[in-house]
Amino acid sequence: MTKIKYIIPTATALLASALGLATAPAQAAMVNYIDCASTSFCTLTELLAGGYIEVDENDDGTIEKVFANWMNYEFSKNPMGNPLTDPQANIQVSATGTYIPGVSGSATLNYTIPGGINLAPPSGNVTWTSTITWEFTVTSLEYVPIMEQIDALTSASVTSPPTGAGGFVSFNGAMIMGNTPPLPVTDTMTLGPTNVYTVMDSLSLSARRTTAVPGTASVMSFSQTFTQKVIPEPGTVVGLLAVGGLGLAMKRRQKDS
Repeated sequence: MTKIKYIIPTATALLASALGLATAPAQAAMVNYIDCASTSFCTLTELLAGGYIEVDENDDGTIEKVFANWMNYEFSKNPMGNPLTDPQANIQVSATGTYIPGVSGSATLNYTIPGGINLAPPSGNVTWTSTITWEFTVTSLEYVPIMEQIDALTSASVTSPPTGAGGFVSFNGAMIMGNTPPLPVTDTMTLGPTNVYTVMDSLSLSARRTTAVPGTASVMSFSQTFTQKVIPEPGTVVGLLAVGGLGLAMKRRQKDS
């Protein structure tokens, strides 16, 4: 008996290529800001009050990502005489997204702080610090499970004395120290795959100065990108091929046995 080998990924890839899916351009996202005053961002205060962000990664009417359940915000600083005020209401959160059907996709939260968060001890031999923390949940559709979280400092700066401990700015695992390196600085964490994920964020600044050399730490923007594994959507040609091909392969294995 002649046995026929049937390899689903190869057949799927061939059909996807023939249909132009493998080289399809990235599609622009539609973003909805729910219970927020602006149509282009939510403040962190609005999100903590129950607002949320939806991302339709390829603008087809289906929401692929939802960023919701924002909670557990805390602001701290040391020393208490540090004049920095709680930046919560000044942090603007917007979103972008890309999606190549059957290939890849991602959604990014962009945090912008007009005027920045700035630490600059005016005199003495001192170190000033500040930290904010918060949580939220990202939910992704079943056929686009999240695989990676990429945290990035996109606009930040540090100046420090040339000797001794330097200052820093960190967003989760992304950090700049001493004096500002090229930006962005990123940190990548493998997650998955998962469709519901609780994100716990921490943004910290430390500025150290000596009596002779000033030190500063500032952050103006940072971001989080959630990349995904794309599984063929139910009802699409590639999705039907994957299901149909699997059935054909199973039938042939049964016949051969």
